[in-house]
Amino acid sequence: MKLKFTILILLVLTISLAASSQEVITGLDYNIAVRNKALQSKNLRSATAYDTVYVTLPFYDDFSTISVWPMPEKWADNYAFVNTDYAKNPRTIGVATLDAIDENGALYSDAGSYPFEADKLTSQAIRLDSVFTPVKKAITRRDSVYLSFVYQPQGWGAMPAKKDSLILEFHSPVNFDTIISETDTTYSPRWDAIWATGGGVQVDTFALNNHGYFWQVLIPITDSAKYFKKGFRFRFRNYASLASNSMPDWQSNGDQWNIDLVFLNTGRSINDTSMKDIAFAEKAPSMLRNYQAMPYRQYRKNFLNEMQDTLDIRIANIDNVPHNISYAYKIQKDSQPPYEEYDAGNYSIYPFAGYGYSNYTPFAHPPVESFYPIGTDDQQKVVFHTTHYITTDPNLLIKQNDTIRFSQLFSNYYAYDDGTAEAGIGLNGAAGYYAVQFELNVEDTLRGLQLYINQTLSGTNNQYINLMVWNDYLGAPGQIVKQMTDVVPLSSDSLNKFQNYWFDAPVVIDKSAFPGLIFYVGWQQGSIDNLNIGLDRYTDSHTKRFFNVTGNWQNSDAQHAGSLLLRPLVGLENPLSTTECKPAGTFSLYPNPVTNGEFNVILPADWKESDNISIEIFDVSGRLVQRSNYTQVQNCEKYTPGIYLVRLINNAASKTLSQRLIVSR
Repeated sequence: MKLKFTILILLVLTISLAASSQEVITGLDYNIAVRNKALQSKNLRSATAYDTVYVTLPFYDDFSTISVWPMPEKWADNYAFVNTDYAKNPRTIGVATLDAIDENGALYSDAGSYPFEADKLTSQAIRLDSVFTPVKKAITRRDSVYLSFVYQPQGWGAMPAKKDSLILEFHSPVNFDTIISETDTTYSPRWDAIWATGGGVQVDTFALNNHGYFWQVLIPITDSAKYFKKGFRFRFRNYASLASNSMPDWQSNGDQWNIDLVFLNTGRSINDTSMKDIAFAEKAPSMLRNYQAMPYRQYRKNFLNEMQDTLDIRIANIDNVPHNISYAYKIQKDSQPPYEEYDAGNYSIYPFAGYGYSNYTPFAHPPVESFYPIGTDDQQKVVFHTTHYITTDPNLLIKQNDTIRFSQLFSNYYAYDDGTAEAGIGLNGAAGYYAVQFELNVEDTLRGLQLYINQTLSGTNNQYINLMVWNDYLGAPGQIVKQMTDVVPLSSDSLNKFQNYWFDAPVVIDKSAFPGLIFYVGWQQGSIDNLNIGLDRYTDSHTKRFFNVTGNWQNSDAQHAGSLLLRPLVGLENPLSTTECKPAGTFSLYPNPVTNGEFNVILPADWKESDNISIEIFDVSGRLVQRSNYTQVQNCEKYTPGIYLVRLINNAASKTLSQRLIVSR
């Protein structure tokens, strides 16, 4: 769940290079959600420093408590990523994803093209010696203990390579390896390999071969002398690998394995493939027809056509018998009482194993019977909350998966995406253009663009691009109406923190310049690297995306399904919902070009040397060639002639600015 933005101005592009280029999707080099969680937490847990927590049977987790890291009451480490976005067609909402990103949200330090040990998902110590209800007694082989789980390779993320694997291991509390050194003796837990599977299978092929997008594994635990102990543990781990070093712009997170419905208990059998639970399987949807978010002024001008007719709701009965449940939803503005309530009544839901998600229309496709209330034109930020809930047997396993919510934001931007990037997208093999189509309901003012750019491993996004606006010509980008040149896209260091780029003069979207009030926003890149921007794989608007590397515009195809985290900013000059982030160019470099081996860096007027300012300098390939504390005079005698990027970082104010520097002789 990364990607790059790079722009170098190349003077010549060969026809063969352009012809071999294509639109590509890659994984993420950093998981910002995990990184922020790590920064907020003072106590990172690892698989070698276990908590003194003992879990009693039954052990069950469907990961529907979405907390980034696994719940510490059940799991002893933070490597897996608990999320609602990576799984494709899950049985219940939420999965634990194992990939190539560590507990701090970055690629593992030893990540490379050969398989390396990556994530772990380790249980807390379990009382596999005894059960305590209805009466306390020792566990024996007659109690028929099984561990089961379901897994899926890739999902909406990256496919595990054929040479990589997912492994299940057991640990007995009496089994340790003794490690003797010159100064100390330590004891390391010994883990027994119990089950493993390899990669190399794309998720849709996996589903076709296994008659479902998740495959269930059941493991009997029969070695009572070894494992029926106080302190038994199990863990999942994966071996991952990156693209080869010859393709650095492809080197990103991959090898995603989604794990769900982990269940350890007595009284089970090889045929015990169900759990007594009914759950929502996916996130709550938007009630808007075309967008995840849009300006309120635009919505109210065509509100009837902007609303969906029906919703898609996925409810799964993962038990082996039918259950009678009820489903309903309610809508409210902010924290006010609900103004709309829908009650679908009761219906018997059949087991997922034989019937899939519920296809009962009032549950699966509930009608949108009203619209969001119409306010006044001057409302710049309005939020409505939709809560969906099912009422089930109170004795079912999990309750938190019985409720899902969606917050509908009306603000100063359009968004096809849900704000979370599971991957990234860009062009590989040639320079070119990328554009996304939007359509207004009424004439308005386009004031800038909002981008979410993933942090990258090699830093090739520290380059220049031109941000562009086109009108429409026969359903594709037409004439260039506006461009912002030499922009350095800044990757975000926090979850859902978009960067805003404001035009020096706004663009009026009217029918004379923009037929049908259709416009396109995007970028021009001069680099042949894969310049990736965040891609939301959970929502799909590929029919609105276009790229041009040969002189002709091409529409993105379903193979690259998803929504670009690229948003046009429209409306008033000072919208309430954004924080301004100006493009690079507000500090001075001189002389530029540099001819004598030294240049000066003059800070912006509102920056002070006491602000803890640092300097980073990158070459044309995105390689960091210098990092130091700020001084006005910088030495570049050892630099080879060429184009460099100078980045100033104000650590006190959390601001970053960039300028291009030319070194000549």
